[in-house]
Amino acid sequence: MRFCSKRHKKIDLRKCIFFEKNVRFSYLAIQISSLMKPEDRRTQKTVTETSEEHFLQGVFYYDKGLDARNANEDGVDAFFKEAFDCFLTAAEMGNLHAQNQLGICYEFGLGVNKNCQKAIEWYTRAAEKGCARAQNNLGCCYCRGEGVEEDTREAFEWCRKAARQGNAKAQYNLGVCYDEGIGVERDAEQAVYWFKKSAEQGFVRSQKRSGFYLELGCCVQKDPHQAFEWFKKAAEQGDAEAQKNLGDCFRRAVGTGQDYRKAFQWYSKAASQGHVAAQIELGDRFFYGQGVVQDYEQSFFWYKKAADQGDMHAESRVGYCYKEGCGVDPDEEAAMQWYLKAAKKGDEDSLLAIELICQLQNKRVI
Repeated sequence: MRFCSKRHKKIDLRKCIFFEKNVRFSYLAIQISSLMKPEDRRTQKTVTETSEEHFLQGVFYYDKGLDARNANEDGVDAFFKEAFDCFLTAAEMGNLHAQNQLGICYEFGLGVNKNCQKAIEWYTRAAEKGCARAQNNLGCCYCRGEGVEEDTREAFEWCRKAARQGNAKAQYNLGVCYDEGIGVERDAEQAVYWFKKSAEQGFVRSQKRSGFYLELGCCVQKDPHQAFEWFKKAAEQGDAEAQKNLGDCFRRAVGTGQDYRKAFQWYSKAASQGHVAAQIELGDRFFYGQGVVQDYEQSFFWYKKAADQGDMHAESRVGYCYKEGCGVDPDEEAAMQWYLKAAKKGDEDSLLAIELICQLQNKRVI
């Protein structure tokens, strides 16, 4: 997983670096003034109180907009416009959180026309005054080159500033920087350190990464039990890949006792979210009757779900099911078609199966 850089093909950065957008404002319960330095509170007390009221009004309308959008209801644009106006008022009065949120509105066109340059201006204003959320967002923009010239070193520096303030997403991003060498020399030990810092705050992707490192013993002492615990934390928050990993732990007895039934249950959760590898594992559990009653029809169903997403291992299994009539009527022609799909992607088992079918049919594949 990489950030986008001039040397690499650009990808959707949301897969590896996280913007503070479309998120419920959990910091409403925080007294924002307490985040300011004592001298700032003394000199800006009356201003902060007023700007905070405007900011909270903006949060109210912003959440209304999110609710309306998620429910496909009318009034989405109106709610976001009200939120934007409130954020703008608060931001111009010096409220750092409003300045950050105003940057998000400009970045994603919420309540205002999308303007990445304006987003950068507001992120920068808040980031330079120490707002960790804005620092993280600014780092994301530099990494993607949106609204500003792409600069991975700047991205690294801003994410580091936010991470040092305890921002969990920034800590994860900093871990990615060290892991992939984005704006800094690769340093696996630093990557592990920041992933664990973020994971300890409950950030799912960091919990998953920490689990991988502990399972493999990469730059840390191999600890299957700790790996299991981190996978479990992420899985319980609904992360499909972590759920699949937890299923693997139960199946292979990694950090816990072997339990095919629990493996089946976690594979089911991940597979229902569309996780391809979990769908194949779930198909295997039905095929072999591990942790569940053997059921070839269910096995074929899950193999087919994964195969339809282009996985060669699943395509090979679907070919086998058609050839042997497992969960589906035997169909040698369909078997050949699925085997060919997998073979073209390099699946050796499918190549052998094709050769065998051709020998039996006394045919040659053209």
